[in-house]
Amino acid sequence: MACDHGRHRQNPRASSRRAPGCGRPMSKGRTLSRNGTLPSRYAVERIHGRAKRGFSLVELLVALTVLAVVSVTVFARGGDTLAQLHGLEQRTLARWVAENEVARMRLDRETALRAGSRSARVDVGERSWRVETTLRATDHDGLWQVTVEVRPAGASSAGGVANGAVDTLVAFVGEH
Repeated sequence: MACDHGRHRQNPRASSRRAPGCGRPMSKGRTLSRNGTLPSRYAVERIHGRAKRGFSLVELLVALTVLAVVSVTVFARGGDTLAQLHGLEQRTLARWVAENEVARMRLDRETALRAGSRSARVDVGERSWRVETTLRATDHDGLWQVTVEVRPAGASSAGGVANGAVDTLVAFVGEH
């Protein structure tokens, strides 16, 4: 390796960062071997202890364990999301059924309002619902408290909201 600037040193091995026979430093990161040539890639990897090899069995097992834990967590969260989506859909439909029942009572002027309970079956959202309506008199004449409980058609009505009612709506209806 000769240099083109013309200043040569007497001892080419005086500095490992200089080209043979030259006083100028070489580019960074390159080291010369004893005979003044660049070492092979294998020699550099061997010197630095980084010989090319594959993953060890332990590294592979750790990677697979991490992947398994992450996969289980992701799938569990996905299942929870689907369950929440189903519950949200059911509560929304039940609320619509309850609001429809209260609106029906407000619009039906031909039937007189009187205290008591009644039960009906309603189909909404490709599902059957059982609607239980309770009418109570209030302290004000002509004003009634309406409690509407909505549950799936196959659910038990014993025990109220805690036992199968998806939604309960309390509203007030007047006779005027």
